[in-house]
Amino acid sequence: MMEMKPSSPVHESDLETRWRLRENEWRRKLGRLHLGVEPIEEQLARYRRVTWALTVLPFVVGLMFLILFTVFGRPIIGLVLFAILMVSIGLGAWVDYALMASRAKHYLLELNDYLRERKQRTNDPPVG
Repeated sequence: MMEMKPSSPVHESDLETRWRLRENEWRRKLGRLHLGVEPIEEQLARYRRVTWALTVLPFVVGLMFLILFTVFGRPIIGLVLFAILMVSIGLGAWVDYALMASRAKHYLLELNDYLRERKQRTNDPPVG
């Protein structure tokens, strides 16, 4: 009877193949974040700065509308325009950033699990 020995390279290859498939899925999920180009944290920091700009700019423009319409006796119209700008652009930017940051966090957790498993498999002594 022939005895089958588990071969480590096959298991490592299977692990690599599964990870490459998962990584392709993550590329689609992460959208604007690019894997392997620069650290995810740096990309998120840059997007956070852009998100702040997308909050401040509509705030200033909305405030200008509010002041302009208040001067002409229609503060409600100015307030409505201010709210529309802040909700659609400012809040929208923060919601988008929060989703991107959450996905990036989950990707990094999965990447760490993969790296830990790969390291564990390469450090295991061969069975046989």
